[in-house]
Amino acid sequence: MGLCGSRPKTGDTAASALKAGPLNREPSGQEYVVVVFGRTGAGISSLVNLIAGSTVAQCHADTRPCTQKVTGHHASFAGKQFCIYDIPGFEGVASESETIESIRSLERQRGIDVLVYCMRKARQTMMPDTLREIRRVVPSGIPIVAVVTELERVEGSMENWWTTASEAGRLTNGQALEQRGMTFDEHACITTLPLEDVAHHDTFSERRKESQEAIRDILLGKCSGVKRKPESSVR
Repeated sequence: MGLCGSRPKTGDTAASALKAGPLNREPSGQEYVVVVFGRTGAGISSLVNLIAGSTVAQCHADTRPCTQKVTGHHASFAGKQFCIYDIPGFEGVASESETIESIRSLERQRGIDVLVYCMRKARQTMMPDTLREIRRVVPSGIPIVAVVTELERVEGSMENWWTTASEAGRLTNGQALEQRGMTFDEHACITTLPLEDVAHHDTFSERRKESQEAIRDILLGKCSGVKRKPESSVR
């Protein structure tokens, strides 16, 4: 498994897709590790870019897989250093078991500080069984944060999506997730529109700024202490 700063290569098979490329520099011991995962097409790479504050991960405008390898991207904000791992989406270039194993390997080698589950508001991007399996293979103390994207056009605050009645109408969206066993330590309701798409739209530009602040604030709150040690270093 590669460390932060590795870059994906093209033309890889699914079997090798989760092996990261060479390391650009040694990671800092106090560099917090954040792993972003979700279904292919959910906007994982776009969320990584939003957190990082620049275009570090390749993105497509459609739902084609953007990430072919586990790739770590350096980010720094509020005086803290992070490595944001972009994980190939589930139901993409690799099997579910291979993708989960890549997350488990990151925990063993680097120690994961926060897991971020990226999903769109559409129900098909929600994976309750996969989330349960991830919880099973990582230590229980690792916080899991839900990030719901594609909310730039909702009326009122984007955060209202969580407490708005779901498509079924009986429960709020947040309650509907809980009913499916999808509970989280925290959540954010945001947009991940790229800068070039919001440059001439004041409302979307402001919502993008709010979104970046929301997810960064959550990460800063979860990474307020000493960085977690890798599982392999715990005796």
